[in-house]
Amino acid sequence: MVAGMALSPETEEALERGRALWNAARYYDAHEAWEEAWLREEGQVRLLLQGLIQAAAAYVKALEHLRPSGAAKLLAAALERLSPLEDGFAGLRLAPFLAALVVTRAEVERWLAGERSGIDPGLAPRLEREGGGGGA
Repeated sequence: MVAGMALSPETEEALERGRALWNAARYYDAHEAWEEAWLREEGQVRLLLQGLIQAAAAYVKALEHLRPSGAAKLLAAALERLSPLEDGFAGLRLAPFLAALVVTRAEVERWLAGERSGIDPGLAPRLEREGGGGGA
């Protein structure tokens, strides 16, 4: 549910497929799954999907391409899109997810400053469902 209205079945399916891929550390594939829904959505649901896509792209930049500058920009954009959304939006536990993105962004900034040579893949948060339904 999103603010009293149900997500379309197609968007719900894309959101869940992307969430499972994200939780399997398949960030590029999660990005692709969410992009399908993003192209047809609007309003806050579109912002949610765009933020998730940017977060996924940030982890691809950081962990696969080893590009801290791109990761930092994408994390900033993801946080800008996702931060205004309430925890539980679209049935997702966004608060812990956002908190972990903030930590990742700080570590990427340390990488940019030359204080480290990359980021720990373990920094990537799980994207959980509200109410504990957080399986893959």
